[in-house]
Amino acid sequence: MIKDFLQKIKANHGVIALEFSFIYVIFIGFVFIIFEACKIIFIITSMDYSLSEAARRSAYIDNKTTSVNYTEAFKDYFFKQSGFWDLFIDPSAIKVEASFCNTVNDLLRNRCSSVYDEKKRLALYSVSYKYLPLKAIKGFKWSESLYTSLDGYLTRKVVYVIESSRSK
Repeated sequence: MIKDFLQKIKANHGVIALEFSFIYVIFIGFVFIIFEACKIIFIITSMDYSLSEAARRSAYIDNKTTSVNYTEAFKDYFFKQSGFWDLFIDPSAIKVEASFCNTVNDLLRNRCSSVYDEKKRLALYSVSYKYLPLKAIKGFKWSESLYTSLDGYLTRKVVYVIESSRSK
């Protein structure tokens, strides 16, 4: 009888399943955190690349022969660049803008216009995306504060000199 009691105490039946259940929850939490970090880095990198390529291409359009709508050209180039990464995000949540300034001081004081004329040499191209994190872990105070800090706009801006207006 004492021998049976000692064997039951020494037996570890079910301990592995219990330990696995504790570690599994932590592991899944880390997997979602890593996924979220990779997703936000991918979106930021893709936005930067698409913004720089679209701004560069639209800033170098020659307007000497025909009238050019730089804002529409920028939007067209941007959405052509984003063909792969809009599989991961909602393209309708992307806000694309172009504004034009005469001088750097106007740019710094936010005195730019959305309408281009030949006197405006600087183009400010910007892209914003309403980032919504995947809310896999709920009910914890730390997770809610993390989601609140991640839930916002990712904005990228770049300034280019419109080449066709430089020679004038």
